[in-house]
Amino acid sequence: MKRLVVLFLAFGLIAAACGDDDASPLITSTTSGQATTTTVGTGESYPTEMVEAYMDGCRAEGGEELCRCTIDQYQARLTLEEFIEYSSTTPDIGNDPLAQEIIEYCTRTGGTTPTTLAGDFVPFADMDGVIDASLADLDVYWAAAMPEVWGIDYSPPIVNGPYYNSRGDQPTCGGPMEPSWYVGNAFYCGFDDTVQWDHEDLMAPLYEQFGDFTVALVLAHEWGHAIQARYGFDDVNSPTVVSELQADCFAGSWTGRVAANESDIIRLEPGDLEEAMSGFLLIGDQLGSDPADDNAHGGSFDRLSAFFDGFNNGAGQCAGYEADPPAVVFIPLREGEDPTQGGDLPFDQTAPLLIDALETFWSIVYPDVFGGEWVPVSQVIPYDPAGEVPACGGFVAQDEFFVGNAFYCEADDFVAWDNVGLFPSLWTEIGDFAIGLVLADEWGRAVQARAGLPIDGPEAQLQVDCMAGVWTAALVPEDNPTGILLSAGDLEEGISGFLSLSATPGVEGEVSAFQRFEAFKAGFFEGISVCGVA
Repeated sequence: MKRLVVLFLAFGLIAAACGDDDASPLITSTTSGQATTTTVGTGESYPTEMVEAYMDGCRAEGGEELCRCTIDQYQARLTLEEFIEYSSTTPDIGNDPLAQEIIEYCTRTGGTTPTTLAGDFVPFADMDGVIDASLADLDVYWAAAMPEVWGIDYSPPIVNGPYYNSRGDQPTCGGPMEPSWYVGNAFYCGFDDTVQWDHEDLMAPLYEQFGDFTVALVLAHEWGHAIQARYGFDDVNSPTVVSELQADCFAGSWTGRVAANESDIIRLEPGDLEEAMSGFLLIGDQLGSDPADDNAHGGSFDRLSAFFDGFNNGAGQCAGYEADPPAVVFIPLREGEDPTQGGDLPFDQTAPLLIDALETFWSIVYPDVFGGEWVPVSQVIPYDPAGEVPACGGFVAQDEFFVGNAFYCEADDFVAWDNVGLFPSLWTEIGDFAIGLVLADEWGRAVQARAGLPIDGPEAQLQVDCMAGVWTAALVPEDNPTGILLSAGDLEEGISGFLSLSATPGVEGEVSAFQRFEAFKAGFFEGISVCGVA
């Protein structure tokens, strides 16, 4: 299991912010000035004498630990120059929004922030550490983003979680709630501006099954609803699914900042973004759910797409969802299909029908994009790794190459795959469209070879994933010429396929499932022009 890591810094704070009305500021205030911070500090240590003077004058009810925590928090947010400017231009530090935010954070966490050297990241020890760091960083992010995107100041929602079902906790939101509304759930309550979550039946299982980033993602989504309340999302005239996808987009915008190493509190480790993908598989609407339903949140593909939108383009992109709602891919269940599974082709028909669909697609698309006629792939070779395996250009690879593998041989123009281990396991454990993704990528390599494009390396891999997205989109219309239709659940199978078939996160020179899905999504929504084929 991959883990997020948290950065603990040494900071500086003045005594008045810790609640000692008699203590004098370290720097005398002479003029009025800024009330909130919209910048992130560099983590440089303040002068030792400044910190010591503060600690000598701080008399917070929480004692030395709370004083130390508030010192810590200032340097996470302000450079020394910014701190000097802030303290010299803010007349009432004790009532300043930034100071109050810091005190609220330190009170909530018990004032136990470690004080290691600036730039020292340590893994989270437990789920509570993930939650505390995420809450603090969400406040920092939105304090900067709200003025930038909407021109209004940010105020944190009230954290009223967690609740514990085993001890009979009954959260409220404008009144009593039915257990079905809160068991295994997290929510933002607009009536009292609170964020609440189920510790035992939501957060703990997510943390154990998928990793710490899914816990952070839940909080980031609910924070997104708090942001909507602050800027005035029109929930009367906007479908519920737009509200939910915008909250996913906001979660993505926060994550994008963390992934860019712009947070002084949290860093991502390899695999955290893949944890996000796994999490969206869990939280998407049931297959075949109508996006116009009042309770619709969007399917896993839709929700992950919105997350990517924010991740790549920031909160400003998400803010436009009311005026320009994101695309929602609705694939209804067909007669006889199980709403929990969707419809899969029989195994022995899966590869032949998908290959026919790929050949039909490229016979239409290739001439338009590259000129010239499409030349069908010469041969397909399903093999048993324990038996006779295909040579490529007269060369037979080592035995381990063929186990669980599929490949395109440019020298002899064939596609081959492990038909004993790979395809049966994909069909059984994920579904038929996981096989479709494998074949689409190998046909993409055949396209690259015919067009004179590179077929090896990370960029080539992302290009074939993008082309696989273009082909997949062509399977949605019922009158498409390929002979097969995308079924409810196929896109979710695609996400699972990327998670299963991609390199271990963090391996240098390899592309991750997160990158591959991003390329696939671009091709699906934007067409082959974004795949870098021209």
